[in-house]
Amino acid sequence: MIRAMTEADWEAAKRVMPMSLKEDTRGVASVDPETGELWGCVVCEDWTVTAVCCHIVINDMRKAVRDRIFTEVADYVFNQGGRIKILGTVPADNPAAVSVNKKIGFREIFRIEEGYDWGIDYIIMELRKEDCPYWIPRENIDGQEVTESARLRIAS
Repeated sequence: MIRAMTEADWEAAKRVMPMSLKEDTRGVASVDPETGELWGCVVCEDWTVTAVCCHIVINDMRKAVRDRIFTEVADYVFNQGGRIKILGTVPADNPAAVSVNKKIGFREIFRIEEGYDWGIDYIIMELRKEDCPYWIPRENIDGQEVTESARLRIAS
C-alpha cells in the first residue's frame, strides 16, 4: 500500500538513513497493508524550480516495486510537482545504493572527492524525467487530466 509517510514511517526510515526533516520534506511510503511494515520509502526535500533531491530507503525491493512506489514518486515529482529531474547523493562506499539508483534510471553526473568522509567520495546522481522508466505522462481521460496510477484505480 502506498501512502504519505506517517510518523512511524519517518522513524523507521531515519534508523536506516539519518536525516532531518525540513519544512519542504515530503515522503511516500510503501507498506504492508496488514502490518504497516515499511517496505520502502522515498523522501523528497530541497525543492527547486526544476528539481528535487530524493533519498531512497528500501527494506524489501520486490514488495516496494510491486507496490509501484517508484511510479508513484515519478508521478508526484514530475506530473504533480512539475519538476524535470530528481537528484540524489550517495556515498561511494555504498555500492548497493548506487546499484539501486542505476536500476531506477539515475546516472552519475558528478563526484565530490572525499565529499562524504576521508577517502569516501560523494556521488551526485540525476534522474531526468524523460529517462525515468517509471514516469508515465498524464493523459486526458473524459476531459480530466489523470495519472497512470489513478487510471488503474479507475479501471479496477
